[in-house]
Amino acid sequence: MEPSSLPRPGNVRRERSALELTKRFVEYVSLKEALKTLRSHTSISPARELVPLGGAYQRILFEDVISAHDIPMKDSAHMDGFAVRSSDLAGASEAHSVSLRSVGGSPLGVVPKKVVKRGEAHSVLTGGFMPSGADAVVQVERTRGSGSSIVFTRAPAQGEFVYTAGRDVRKGEVVLQKGRLLRGSDIVLFGALHVDKVPVYAKPRVAIIPTGNELTEDIRDDRPGRVVETHSFLLSRMIEGAGGIPVQMPIVRDDLDEITDCISGALKTADVVLTLAGSSVGEADLTENAIEALGKPGVLVHGMKVHRGRVMGFGAVAGKAIIILPGPIQGAANAFLLMAYPLIRSFLGRGFEQPLSIPAAMSNAWEAGDRYPDFSKVVYVKIDLSGPDVRVHASVGETEKMTFLTQNDGYVLVDERTTSLAKGDRVRVHLLPGLSPY
Repeated sequence: MEPSSLPRPGNVRRERSALELTKRFVEYVSLKEALKTLRSHTSISPARELVPLGGAYQRILFEDVISAHDIPMKDSAHMDGFAVRSSDLAGASEAHSVSLRSVGGSPLGVVPKKVVKRGEAHSVLTGGFMPSGADAVVQVERTRGSGSSIVFTRAPAQGEFVYTAGRDVRKGEVVLQKGRLLRGSDIVLFGALHVDKVPVYAKPRVAIIPTGNELTEDIRDDRPGRVVETHSFLLSRMIEGAGGIPVQMPIVRDDLDEITDCISGALKTADVVLTLAGSSVGEADLTENAIEALGKPGVLVHGMKVHRGRVMGFGAVAGKAIIILPGPIQGAANAFLLMAYPLIRSFLGRGFEQPLSIPAAMSNAWEAGDRYPDFSKVVYVKIDLSGPDVRVHASVGETEKMTFLTQNDGYVLVDERTTSLAKGDRVRVHLLPGLSPY
């Protein structure tokens, strides 16, 4: 979307005389319906970029990679020894040795000019190119002698210890498929294919807008009533873990015009916008009113059947999503995991996927309790890898408790119909992007 198509803060302010700060009675939307609405109102346009080979690790391939070369490019020796014509050594054994004339060798990486003729042996090193005329390699340990005459005591089969051209990769072969998360071994393969620029999905830019009169960026500010803005540190790591680029916006006061201006500016430079705090239920909501002022369709969902973080929601302006994150740290993290993460992955060609999950067994029982039993529940867990099976321990902690996230490694998403998990139950535990140590 072009910047010119976005609302101008000045225009928004002039139109605000007709806009009142609204109070709303929340009707909570299920997680399933909310995600469906988010997908249908967001324009995802994955972009391609070429990155240097050294910067391609853990990026996602934009297109299939087709080899322009054979690997190896020529027949190569698979052992140190001698390249020979297998027919010359037919019948050779310890009892009936055969002598061949040594014709020297070639350094690694140099294609031998010598053509091996009948009765000749050419010295080769592991990985070295085979000389023309030879069709087998005999290990140096299975020979005797040196100088001009080499004694062989076994008969090699045709092709023995020869790594034929294209045996690893053939020219024209699809070696890595679109959508692959590139590993270190893939980078080595690119190098062998002489690829110096790799086509990957461009990382989406994700803006973070913290709001609140009490917030300060000064880490040393410990005055009563002041709160150091640290949630952006958490969200930045989670954005990077998801594959995006965090864009830190300045702290915005609890002022409708300032919040509106900041969101408008963020929409011009980012693909996804996250607003942090400034959102509530049952009273005038500054974030919601700011989004509504910026254009259609505006706020789409504000209030979700998710515990914790029920005041989470989202809107959209001209196809760009604005995710409303609650202020408490657990609610903010949950809103990111459930909505921002799949959006970021969609920009990377992966679709609306959740963070990586692994099967595990519960090591303790968990109960939803009386509050919000018919909501989806995000249950944080500590992963235990000490035994033969992966086990997870469910944790319970206040929504504002910052150490809650430092003490856990993953989460289990429990559906609306489930109110308890028993010890030993099998679950899927999702790793926390940018936070889990695995």
